[in-house]
Amino acid sequence: MMKKIIFKDEVKKILLEYILTGSIKPGERISLPTIAKELELSVTPIREALTQLSETGIITYIANRGFFVIELSIKEAKEIYDLMAVLEGNAVKKSHYNNQQLKELRVINSAFVKAESAIKMLDCDRQFHQKLIENYTNESAIKIIENLRVRISLYDYAFWNEDQKMTSITMHEKIISLLVSNDITSAVTLVEDNWIQGVQYIINKLEKNQSK
Repeated sequence: MMKKIIFKDEVKKILLEYILTGSIKPGERISLPTIAKELELSVTPIREALTQLSETGIITYIANRGFFVIELSIKEAKEIYDLMAVLEGNAVKKSHYNNQQLKELRVINSAFVKAESAIKMLDCDRQFHQKLIENYTNESAIKIIENLRVRISLYDYAFWNEDQKMTSITMHEKIISLLVSNDITSAVTLVEDNWIQGVQYIINKLEKNQSK
């Protein structure tokens, strides 16, 4: 049983990478036979992994048609980023940070500065936000945050650029400074603002694409 779980998780990770990096595009139908052939697997573990991914909201299943990557939309972007702002802000509000954790946040943000590819940048951004809530004990909220993070990644990979990188790095540094000075209220506000500015950037990009 353990080998099956590990194997299925590996397939899920590969499929998620395909989706996030654009090998399978938003709105596109996912061909199980094609992926099974490419990975030299049967369609069963592919289907199981896609079913798991559908729980995050990044994949949808349509009866008699199959699995599809969700379309990017302004409405969903607003909903999921706003929800993440509230949930992560609350997690920071109810967390405590020791000197080692604050040091690790700085290390992650320093790696973010040096990151050059979108994949590296977004991985640093993800690590930073995960580190912020690692002491949060509300397991139900953490599960929701994890699923939201996957859905948000689809938007981030589609629109990430150098401007977003520098804005995030600057805000992260300010968040760390506020945590160091134990100004949790201001840190929570800035964490929420970090997500809000991110979604506004994406909304602007989506609106430009729709007007073309």
